[in-house]
Amino acid sequence: MDDRKGRINGAIHLMTPGVVLGKITVQLIIVGDDADLRSIETQARPDGRFYFDVIADPAVTHVVRVVYDGVQYLSNPVLISPELPIADVELEIFAVSEDKPALVIEKTIVTVLAIDRLTTELTLIREDLVRHDAPTVYVGSNDSATLVLPAPDGTSDAGGFDEDTSIYSFDGRSLAITAALHPGVTSIVTRYTVGYRLDEDEYRLRITAPLRSNHIEVRVPKRFVNEVHSRSIDAIRAPDTTFEGESLSVIKRTTVAEPGQGLVVDLRGLSGIERTANPLTSRYGAAAGVVFALIVITGIAIGLRRCLPEKSAW
Repeated sequence: MDDRKGRINGAIHLMTPGVVLGKITVQLIIVGDDADLRSIETQARPDGRFYFDVIADPAVTHVVRVVYDGVQYLSNPVLISPELPIADVELEIFAVSEDKPALVIEKTIVTVLAIDRLTTELTLIREDLVRHDAPTVYVGSNDSATLVLPAPDGTSDAGGFDEDTSIYSFDGRSLAITAALHPGVTSIVTRYTVGYRLDEDEYRLRITAPLRSNHIEVRVPKRFVNEVHSRSIDAIRAPDTTFEGESLSVIKRTTVAEPGQGLVVDLRGLSGIERTANPLTSRYGAAAGVVFALIVITGIAIGLRRCLPEKSAW
């Protein structure tokens, strides 16, 4: 093999017992150093093995893509160079199921990301780590929601960060999500715009568990409020943390929350803090903060999804 030839050897493993892999197409996405994107395809053998012959160029990134039962799977980025001309890729895939499994939320973290004192609105970001132990991908029945999250009080708008906005549906009280839930832990990140009354100068943030939840916590930038006070007897003030240099107060629930239970936190003195030119506290910083979170959460997947025409579940 000369110094310009490389090869990606791959294997697809169907992890759902009793299901036969069948015919499956494998796509190799090739991203050049100038961000140019193209792709080539091959058919996997009955045992799930495949390969691609490629140019051994360290400036080029390769990603293997498979769609099985309507669910998309992407490999980690693969780099090929003259010094390392061969790479191995393995993908674990699963059959889909419409039967609701026993789901558990390992952790829920709600962060007050931005405050707009002109419109008396807060931007909240919620991340739920949903654990699914069955060896299938849960997709819901007839496109029904795989997860429904109760919205905080005063929510005027809610959604997600996925470019496919059709998987989120807000009815004024709850946010329904039709994202596929893979075996293991799936991170579901959602956003909420909530309003507070200027004359009361506080907001009661109520986080409700839709499923059995092992950990719930709320994080609030200290400069947003005069006081953060828990209304739940089974909650404590945890050590402060930081986000982009901003010091955050943390309150967490100390016990497991059953469906309908949760954490209630009062944010007091929302208008009593001098507004400064900080990305998290300026009016336009609300949008900037959301964009920053979007970049951190989704990473390279956003760029790939823009270039892939086929709708897929993540």
